[in-house]
Amino acid sequence: MAINPSRSKYGTDGAFALQLARGQIYNHTHVHKYGFNATVSTGDDTIWLQEGDYTWSSAASTLSITSSSTDDDGDPVGSGALTVTVEGLDANYNEISETVTMNGTTVVNTTALFLRTHRMYVATAGTGLTNAGVIYAADTGDTYTTPGVPNTATGIRSTIGAGEGQTLQAFYTVPAGYTAYLIQVAAGSVNGTNATTMTLRTRAEGGAFRTKDKFIVFKDMLTLQYPVPIEIAEKTDIEMKGASALSTTDVAANFDLILVKN
Repeated sequence: MAINPSRSKYGTDGAFALQLARGQIYNHTHVHKYGFNATVSTGDDTIWLQEGDYTWSSAASTLSITSSSTDDDGDPVGSGALTVTVEGLDANYNEISETVTMNGTTVVNTTALFLRTHRMYVATAGTGLTNAGVIYAADTGDTYTTPGVPNTATGIRSTIGAGEGQTLQAFYTVPAGYTAYLIQVAAGSVNGTNATTMTLRTRAEGGAFRTKDKFIVFKDMLTLQYPVPIEIAEKTDIEMKGASALSTTDVAANFDLILVKN
């Protein structure tokens, strides 16, 4: 798509954020990651639709794509998802993507090997205009006692909730050749009983997770902005986790990065 010239394209007084969104800042890219977990427990749970704790992949592999509904079958006269696009990183932390045609509860494997799965989304859909069931990206070779639902929770890399059309997962890995600058993080809950402790963590390649920020949310959305952005090196994992004070609670969380090519 052509970018129409504007005053901000050449002027010195244009809003940086608008220029960034329009692709006018050389070697700079904006990344917005957002997730939701309806049952954050008193433990530390990752903020993603699959709920519970996320397990990071230790090696690049092909992914098995399935749905809990037979309506997500790639049939153009059907009601569910026809094709799904997977975006992530390969074994060298380079960005890759692949689009697969759904086959309902039957496994469809990717051709590419994914070390990280940044997001999935429904690229095309039938009469329902989005996915009918929960769509899973999981390590190949798993078994499916419930049709389309992987048995091994730790092998699930991403999920698209029924009717969502897009993954909701507050984690990301900085691609090779880029440095990320964290400019904002936010989280909130509508639960009127439990406060939730939120933790932002990062892990450099080959290292251990470290807490970068920690804050508490209760009955509201809290946004933290960093006047001086937090620098995050290439190949670093980033995740948001929540721990409820008393019992399970719902949590939404997001963070914003500016990627700068090294």
